[in-house]
Amino acid sequence: MNSLFTTHRRGFGGSREPRSSAFSLVELLVVVAIIGIMASIAVPAFSSISAASGITRGGQLLGDQIILARQEATTRNRDIEVRLIDMTNGVWSGYTALQLWLKDESGVLSPLGKLQKLPEGTIISSNDSYSPLLTADTSISGSTNFGAATCSYKGFRIRASGSPSSAINTNNNFITVVLARDSSKTPPDNYYSVSVNPITSKVKIYRP
Repeated sequence: MNSLFTTHRRGFGGSREPRSSAFSLVELLVVVAIIGIMASIAVPAFSSISAASGITRGGQLLGDQIILARQEATTRNRDIEVRLIDMTNGVWSGYTALQLWLKDESGVLSPLGKLQKLPEGTIISSNDSYSPLLTADTSISGSTNFGAATCSYKGFRIRASGSPSSAINTNNNFITVVLARDSSKTPPDNYYSVSVNPITSKVKIYRP
């Protein structure tokens, strides 16, 4: 009985050799080719998404700091300078950081909070067509030291009343964050513009 059962289970041809499950060389080459095609599509898409995210975060940082400047000016009843700082070392044309400065009762300015840097690869455009606010108030410009580096800056003032300096109007009240690599493009491929109301200093956002 046992031998008959064994013979029936294995079949009349006896035991069979197990089939090989390995891939052939051709199959492996096809898989590698497919992976390569998918990567060539995915990498540029990921790069574009990452760049757009950097512009958004940079624009949000800029807008948030202007909002904070207005809040501090009205709360402390003191003028606040929003300084946009060129820390590009001449590699790009633009500004990559910002910092708020407080004017005390005697008129002396001192930093209010830490230096805020834009995400890597993004800058505030120095092109007058996209950032006229940089040169709207010519009284706020100069240079300041950060460690061993001396960096130039431009900026604008939020007065104790909450309104910006009188030099700001509807024609020069905005600044724009772009990718550093697009700083010379007109227009840039992507951007994030922040406008400051010339009466209230309230912020509005513009995206393409």
